[in-house]
Amino acid sequence: MQKKNDLYKKKYELYNSLFTENSIDGILNIGENFLGNPIFILDTSYRIIARSNLAKLDNSSIETHNGESYLLLDIVQLMQKNKCIDNIYNSDNAFFHNSDEILIFCSIRINNITVGYISVLQSKRKFNAEDLELTNVLSKVLSIQLQKENLFISNSGLDEEYYLTDLLINRIDNVEYITERLQYINFNLYENFIILSIPFKQKYKDYRHNFGLKELIKKIKTILGNCISTYYKDRIIFLISNEHKDVINDSLKQTLLEFLKLNNLRCGISMVFENLLDIQDFFYQSIYALELSSCMKIDNTINYFEDYIEYYLFNMSMGTTNDFYKINLLTLVHPWIKKLIKFDDQNKTDLFKTLKTYIENNRNANDTSIQLNIHRSTFFYRFNKIQSVLNTSLGNNYDIFKLELSLKILNYNTLTKIHNSL
Repeated sequence: MQKKNDLYKKKYELYNSLFTENSIDGILNIGENFLGNPIFILDTSYRIIARSNLAKLDNSSIETHNGESYLLLDIVQLMQKNKCIDNIYNSDNAFFHNSDEILIFCSIRINNITVGYISVLQSKRKFNAEDLELTNVLSKVLSIQLQKENLFISNSGLDEEYYLTDLLINRIDNVEYITERLQYINFNLYENFIILSIPFKQKYKDYRHNFGLKELIKKIKTILGNCISTYYKDRIIFLISNEHKDVINDSLKQTLLEFLKLNNLRCGISMVFENLLDIQDFFYQSIYALELSSCMKIDNTINYFEDYIEYYLFNMSMGTTNDFYKINLLTLVHPWIKKLIKFDDQNKTDLFKTLKTYIENNRNANDTSIQLNIHRSTFFYRFNKIQSVLNTSLGNNYDIFKLELSLKILNYNTLTKIHNSL
């Protein structure tokens, strides 16, 4: 009888910690007093949200990157191999897990959606049966506290969203590291990426019933194919990867357009990029595509940033606030230019130089041939090769303008570097 009373008192104190502590750290430390072992709180990307006092002393299974703490990749692999994550998602209650270490796991749920989980490590004392009951209570208490602190207020219930949010918020400096992290979700990393943003603002009460948001994301993911998503800053964000430069082809674009119109939605799409280190710049490209189209009273459902580059530059020159995010100029260079430079490096050709000279000579084939000191037939061979590599016809004046603008950006960047080195 006394044992039952003691357990009841512990449960009561855990629930009461919502009022006496009113913080995740405070609640965790009360939980640690009862469980007698280190407690970790993780989100579904294996990022450590919080740790109890004992857990803060244990760094053997943790690595820190860009100020955030994560489980070691070896442990992540082991958890997946042992189906531990599946058990966390499929179970409403705490359970023991035996591997190299003995642990207790328990999901933390909001609106029946798993937003994170508790991990208790047996290191200071052996577990007993009541530890599972206490962990279940701790899970419910943390669910309430997380909602109070709005940490998961915009969660859609898709585990991948923490990966993308991490990429958008934390400026990364190691592609290999993030590539390793991304391999644990159903997302193939191909050569080409784009960011697609859809404004989707809801009132606070709507977040607690986010089934609609979750279903909307799932339907768009079905259209886009290989992508991951998150809900961030009142926007649904997608990172899409494809082996082709034309990441969103005409067929996909038409399907997406019909779906967006049907749901009265608009989207902004960044330029194609290859380096995940630049993801923040391309995220803001997708945002500015929408903002500039609205500012210019252009009522397009799909808005490509590459159609607004010059207007972005105008807008940046007129910016009067310091909170205006300035996109790296080199990320404004058209993907065609980057593709030609890469092709030249791999094949020892001069296609980029040929195109640059052609544009600088006002698209005059004869003058271009003379300046490059090549025969006209050689020029036309190269020009056709350029169109073949880019899979396009360079007869459109606006396309040429975009390429010319990119060349000016590259030239300005080179001159700035020379000036700064003097």
